[in-house]
Amino acid sequence: MQLDYAAPGPYRAGRRRVTVRRPNNSTFNAQLYYPATATGDNTPYDGSGAPYPAVSFGHGFLQPPERYRSILEHLATWGYLTIATESGLELFPNHRTYAEDLRHCLSFLEEQHADPASWLFGQVATDRFGVSGHSMGGGASILAAAADTRIRAVANLAAAETNPSAIQASPNITVPHSLISGSADSITPLSNNGLRMYNAGFAPKLLPVIQGGWHCGFQDTSIIGCDSGSLPRATQLQLTRRLLTAFFELYLRNHLEAWEWVWGDAVRKEPLIQLTAESGVALEPDYTIRYTPTPRVMAHRLFVRNRSRYPQQYAILIEGNQWQTEARPAITPTVAPDGSATVEIAVLVPRVRRPAQDAAIVRALSLRDGGTMAVGTVRTILR
Repeated sequence: MQLDYAAPGPYRAGRRRVTVRRPNNSTFNAQLYYPATATGDNTPYDGSGAPYPAVSFGHGFLQPPERYRSILEHLATWGYLTIATESGLELFPNHRTYAEDLRHCLSFLEEQHADPASWLFGQVATDRFGVSGHSMGGGASILAAAADTRIRAVANLAAAETNPSAIQASPNITVPHSLISGSADSITPLSNNGLRMYNAGFAPKLLPVIQGGWHCGFQDTSIIGCDSGSLPRATQLQLTRRLLTAFFELYLRNHLEAWEWVWGDAVRKEPLIQLTAESGVALEPDYTIRYTPTPRVMAHRLFVRNRSRYPQQYAILIEGNQWQTEARPAITPTVAPDGSATVEIAVLVPRVRRPAQDAAIVRALSLRDGGTMAVGTVRTILR
């Protein structure tokens, strides 16, 4: 059964205010949302699923983290330590410093993970960090990811251009990134922000555009000066929770079932989302159907094409088949950018009454990020 990533996860969401120290010994406050046994401030921590991945979240211009509480709590219910800086609320914020604070929040969690005196000792999956943010915070998340190799995934909301430029930093992101946007956004219009960041970046990249979505629809409440759109706020937030959670489940936990709501049919068939995406991998069979008059081993040949800018290996996964089927090899050699590898899918055609047929879904999974993959189908017919 397909999981509903918009629904709360198995935990409750707690919140604590923490103090983060910068390398220069100055400090700032942040709100840490965490899996808990009860919802609310300073509620008991639930470490039953630890260590937990972590997401650093950046608020929009003059928008305190409280305006995003439903999203931050939602990620906590799914088992994410979600830390939202309270810095950058000045009338004239320094975007570079703000982006660095998103990174310092992750360093704080690393320090707590290593501190025997901390309640987070041994509780943080320090190899599974993500960043997110809205508007100015979305642009800052791009700056942070472009500068920090600890960050494995970026998913932001209506990202705004920053100074230094998030658009110019986009080519430096080397991890999967999703630029969730609204088609009716009049504050950070798609054509001037998300689309330019998407075009500047490299695969794997996604641009899910919520139809009728608006800039302040990504927040729990609006203030004077906000825009509006045709989509109800509750619907926009529901779609946002689903997109964010599925993306981080895929790339911070490598839960492949989330792929359908990131790259697959589930998101593509959602009428309120228009998806533009480039995965950087393609899977092309020489023939999608092969026929045989006798039981035997039938070999399908597929080409795995690397359209990313990095050398990659791919695991070949097979599902949906009834007849005995295997990939040869199960893991490709390293494929250079713009190169390809050949894989055989061997099917043992059994002695059964004719006509008979079987189909196998074949996936080429990137071992570089553990979530990006191409999908194809091969069908074998005994006649």
